[in-house]
Amino acid sequence: MASGTVETTGRRMSTACVHACPRVDGGRMALQERLGNTSAGVPEALARFSGTEESRDALRRLSIYAGLTDLTSIGLSMAIGYAAWPGHDLWVAMVIVVALWMTALASRGAYDSRRIGVGSEEFKSVFSATVVIFGLVASVAYALDLTTGRQFLVATFLAGLVFLPLGRRMLRIWVFSRRRAGAYLQNTLVIGDGPHCDELVDRLSHDRRAGFEVVRTISGPRAGAAGLDAWLDEVHDEITAHAVDAVALTQTPTINAEVIRRLSWRLEGPSVELLVAPTLGDITGPRLSVRPAAGLPLLHLEEPRLAGPRALVKRAFDLTLSILLLVLLSPFMILIGLAIVLTSRGPVFFVQERVGKGGEIYRLVKFRSMVDGAEQMHQEVLGIGSTTPDQYVADPRITPLGRFLRRWSLDELPQLFNVVAGQMSLVGPRPMLVTELPLLGDADHRRHITMPGLTGLWQVAGRKEVPWDERMQMDLRYVENWSIALDLLIIVKTFKAVATGRGAH
Repeated sequence: MASGTVETTGRRMSTACVHACPRVDGGRMALQERLGNTSAGVPEALARFSGTEESRDALRRLSIYAGLTDLTSIGLSMAIGYAAWPGHDLWVAMVIVVALWMTALASRGAYDSRRIGVGSEEFKSVFSATVVIFGLVASVAYALDLTTGRQFLVATFLAGLVFLPLGRRMLRIWVFSRRRAGAYLQNTLVIGDGPHCDELVDRLSHDRRAGFEVVRTISGPRAGAAGLDAWLDEVHDEITAHAVDAVALTQTPTINAEVIRRLSWRLEGPSVELLVAPTLGDITGPRLSVRPAAGLPLLHLEEPRLAGPRALVKRAFDLTLSILLLVLLSPFMILIGLAIVLTSRGPVFFVQERVGKGGEIYRLVKFRSMVDGAEQMHQEVLGIGSTTPDQYVADPRITPLGRFLRRWSLDELPQLFNVVAGQMSLVGPRPMLVTELPLLGDADHRRHITMPGLTGLWQVAGRKEVPWDERMQMDLRYVENWSIALDLLIIVKTFKAVATGRGAH
């Protein structure tokens, strides 16, 4: 193996990125002569052999599967629409709507293989295409004063808003399972040094859902034009030798705009994707936007705060869903209260002071799951002088009924009243104990710029099995990147975590 490179196969790879050393085998000139240059500046050998045909075919198949999934969803939506307005000849209208709908989806990038199964852009493209096409149809119908078929169009549109995302979600589940099995992955060459490189390799190697398989890592170029030319040749060598489909650059002192430009020129023509990893850590998505200035694409970073329309949207979402849940679950909550009274002495509810938004103290309400006076037994159970926030799995203070309630997170249901009162949100950072405040670092206090939540990122990641430091990182990640889409995703994953009882103590 050449000095300065590391070969890897998925999860077995070490996450340390190595420093490339100059080659001394004397074969560089021979390699350059063998590669040659095309008129576009792309080495012929690279154009012929870079990437894997199997990988490119797999990505094309993903686009086809997405199209078939959407056609099925559109067909189901139209069946709903026809049921709303039966007995009419709608075949011509159906064909026109299908053609326009699929065209809108394609124009919005819904069949870009890089989006399928990854992130929220896939669902945004499906939603926006549906809204655009039916907005266009409605505008035409209004302009021409067409009244026939309105029931069909409205029912089809509403059904499409349900079936299209649902179909894509089912496709995503299938894609995830295939990627975990090693399919639909792009062989990836990671370039960089230090912790940024380590982090990228670690993330890509341990989470295949994005569709990348790290097969090689090399360091950035050495200083000077000669060093850059030799390094570019080395990159080409690695691409051709390891059937690389994607090249990912991380922050390295020697990788600048000129290096990226020269590398992109070398990759023109062949199907090798060039990716540049940001250096903004966990700041992603809604807070980032491109702002052109003086001919430069500057990244604009929004302030991570919930105010104005964003705060109103989140509050409306919290109120609507929490009131609905309270109405639906109230009979069940009454039964839980009666069971607590009949099985142990003490009050039905456990009330405790927690730290809310802006550091304000509020009283959190839960169903009592411990013996009466459990707080006074805290030091006895955890040890005198203990400041650890973690709990023992077999806490003797928990009642048999309380253990059942905690197993399925039923003890948390009264916190819906805290949500209605405006003290908590459905989704947010974990409600902090007052006694845990001394454990927070300077950055950890930023978790209090928003309301604590009934559920959050670390709850769906493993609940009490997640170490303290990781909990804090996840809470900060949520605060920095809040969106309604993220809240919905966390709520869906919360139901899954509760149903399996994973991580509950």
